[in-house]
Amino acid sequence: MRGFIIQVKYETNQRVAWCFLTRAGLQHCTILTRSRRPVMATLGQLVANSLWFAFDALDHQKTGAVPKSQLKVLTQNVGVLLKVERRVENCIAEYLSSQHLTFEQYLYFLTHEVLAEVDDGSTSYEGLKEHHDALDHTFWLLGRHTLLQRHFPLFSEDAVFKLFRIFCLLADKSSERKGLIQVTLNTGEVREVTRQLVISLGREWDARDFNQLAAVISHFTFPVFITFLEGRYAQDTESTALDNAVNEIYGNFVDQILKHGKVYQRAWWAPIWVKRDMEVRPWALIAPSHKVSPKSAALSVVLGRAYVPLTSAATVHNIPDEPGARHCRFTLCLQSNKLVQLAATDHRSKSEWLRALDIAIHHSEEQLPYHALLSATRKHEHAEEEAKETAERIRRDSQADIIENTQAELMAEKMARAEAEAAAREEAAARQTEEKRVLELQTLRIQLETLLEEETQAKRDEEIVRNLQARVLREEWERREELELLQEEQRRVLEEETKKRQEFERQQEEKDAQLREAEKRLRKLESERLRLDHELRCTREKIVMSERGKELIEARMKVKERSPPVRTYSLRPVKKERGNIPKRSSSFNTQAARLFKFRSKNEESNENGSEHNNGTVESN
Repeated sequence: MRGFIIQVKYETNQRVAWCFLTRAGLQHCTILTRSRRPVMATLGQLVANSLWFAFDALDHQKTGAVPKSQLKVLTQNVGVLLKVERRVENCIAEYLSSQHLTFEQYLYFLTHEVLAEVDDGSTSYEGLKEHHDALDHTFWLLGRHTLLQRHFPLFSEDAVFKLFRIFCLLADKSSERKGLIQVTLNTGEVREVTRQLVISLGREWDARDFNQLAAVISHFTFPVFITFLEGRYAQDTESTALDNAVNEIYGNFVDQILKHGKVYQRAWWAPIWVKRDMEVRPWALIAPSHKVSPKSAALSVVLGRAYVPLTSAATVHNIPDEPGARHCRFTLCLQSNKLVQLAATDHRSKSEWLRALDIAIHHSEEQLPYHALLSATRKHEHAEEEAKETAERIRRDSQADIIENTQAELMAEKMARAEAEAAAREEAAARQTEEKRVLELQTLRIQLETLLEEETQAKRDEEIVRNLQARVLREEWERREELELLQEEQRRVLEEETKKRQEFERQQEEKDAQLREAEKRLRKLESERLRLDHELRCTREKIVMSERGKELIEARMKVKERSPPVRTYSLRPVKKERGNIPKRSSSFNTQAARLFKFRSKNEESNENGSEHNNGTVESN
């Protein structure tokens, strides 16, 4: 049996699969892994995915090539961002003889002519992260006008940019038809990002639901990735919650935050423990806020630096709990033999801090981001699983063919034997079958007659029930019509009563207004009457006083006209001389009465009589 060997290279460039093909099919497949540790990456490899989006935005014709005049401006911007002293954009004109460059050609030029100024191939990612962030942001600005165009957007522009950074960190480049390059995300990486996003939103992760949705999508490009998240996992969610969740996964994937939380740190000069926020990244232990809880200003120098660099020479040690000492303690010994004493809030948090510090120390000098390494590992494991499944499926298919042929032969022999036995049994059981058939037909006839009678009776009962139901339905319908008429009548009466009540309220308000107007006029007339009474009293008093004054003056004048009397006469005039005295009115006050001292008729008659008597006597 002859065959041939093919070599299958995967996109991750980490393993080689050798498969042996024969005429019967693929019999064996062996995966030979070169190394689990990826090749040392450069800055050009880190920004290649984000650069592709900017390159694709400049490629308006979608031919896979961009004019050098446009790439010259982009190269100049990259040189300014990296603070390259020489004018690197002039070199692009001398690069190759064509006036257009493909993406691979431009990436090679940018890596060796521009990015090599800041990356010598051995720089750790800590030194490249600032350049990586600046270049990704610049390339995003060039290509965002096409990436932000979508129907019913739910993520904000800042959230889309952060998802763009995560996508470019985990995505791979693949060649499509006509030799065009496309940046896509592996289904396993989409699962990891989506799982962390759903957990950050406080929901339960459903792997089965994700697999059903992802099985329909062949390639996860960035627009498809954003639409997938917004259409399935961002519905009915507040924008603030989405932004917080995206910030959390952005800090995990891009900012390389392995652990974040509260931890106690011991002062270097006194046994004082201060609680502060700390972050563990693959190259440092950072206190982002650097806030000290004690009020004293002297404690600001207790904790030392807020940035503790980590190297491969650093070690972390667990300290068992002791009576009388702070629990959950552990120490971090740096390369300079400086000891940083820390304590977690509980034992679970302590285990998480120890694990995070171990991972950070182990990856402190890597050239790739930590999650890029995890992504490469996941892709490697996924490829191994796919290769194993392919080999197992091929092996099962080969064995299934052999088993299928054997089973077919056995089945043919069994069928022939069964046919012979069946023919013998048929001849022996033919008579019994006929007898049984007659009995069965008779029994079936009796059952059919019984069923016919039952069905006839059931139809009669059903007709009776249907008639009763129709009568009840008619009665219910008539009752409903009566109720509707009654309801309409009540509504009409209610409207009439409402109109009457409104008319009565209007009339009542008019009468109240008339009553208030009458009361107002009455009060005005009363006040006018009181004023006139007062004026009348004053006028009467003046008249009376003037009459009294006049009488006094007349009396005095009469006294002066007479001769001097022999004896003293009373100056009080007699009744005839006084004339008619007006009656006192009810308005004559007590002051006027005291002044003029009016007397009653009896007193006047008595006085007149006495005067008359005196005159008589005197005359005598």
